[in-house]
Amino acid sequence: MTASAGLSVPRPEALRADLVLVLVTAIWGSTFIVNRLAIETAPPLVFVLVRFALAGLVLFVLARGRPRTPNLARDSAVIGILLAIGIGSQIVGQLFTTASKAAFVTGLSVPLTPVAGYLMTRKKPSRENLAGLVLAAAGFAVLTWPEGAAGWNRGDLLIVATAVSYAILIVVMAETAPKHDVRWYSFGQIAAAAVAVGVARLALVPFLSGAGVFAAAESRPLALTPRLVAAILWMALVATVVTFLAQTWAQQRMPATHAAILFALEPVFTALFAALFLGERMTGRDWTGATLVLLGIVVSELKSSIPART
Repeated sequence: MTASAGLSVPRPEALRADLVLVLVTAIWGSTFIVNRLAIETAPPLVFVLVRFALAGLVLFVLARGRPRTPNLARDSAVIGILLAIGIGSQIVGQLFTTASKAAFVTGLSVPLTPVAGYLMTRKKPSRENLAGLVLAAAGFAVLTWPEGAAGWNRGDLLIVATAVSYAILIVVMAETAPKHDVRWYSFGQIAAAAVAVGVARLALVPFLSGAGVFAAAESRPLALTPRLVAAILWMALVATVVTFLAQTWAQQRMPATHAAILFALEPVFTALFAALFLGERMTGRDWTGATLVLLGIVVSELKSSIPART
């Protein structure tokens, strides 16, 4: 058995949960590329809204007939709002900053998670967790911070909001996921996120006639080209339905800080997918960053191999 942060999970099941969350992170790594291609022609928030609406419909069909639990709507609303802030800020931020810089700033959620966890639950991360988080954060910097970066811009600041919301989301998910059916909870999160994005988009309508990069992008019509339809299907069915079911199941079996460490693999996968689909190649610096991220994962889990005293 493994015991960490109040959880006690059989070792084989804990390993399966780790593998599931690694797969989730790999899918997330692909979304930076898909989003970058999509927002070349699609309005960013409308694209996110369509993604969430389609995913919510599929999740509702999958959840029907399963038991509902107390406080499902409340907990779903909290996660959904955090998700809407995170993904909305991220995709709009990518209008103003590079994909590699966006990946790094989003990755700030990793070192922010134990801070959020302590502030919200008073659960202190172990020394191994903190050491692993520092190594993983260093790996993010080496792997994804672009050479000759020209400082911070409005896109970077928007994606800081993504990092903060994701850190809080990871903590809330770890606290609430064990209480709810995976399918209903996943549906509730996505439905709440769709409503939040839709309300935000409606609130912004009066401002879309003005000048500026965001107004120009968001006021475009949604032209359903084959490439955009493929992007919507990937983001809705795979990057939302599959990942949220898998993430909710996996986070029922691990503490928030451990989940954050596994999420640190996201830029590694992003770099690999960029090499495969965009023709980019990882440099020596890229491999150094990837090694630091993986080392952070190993270091953070050294203590978990020692049985907890009871």
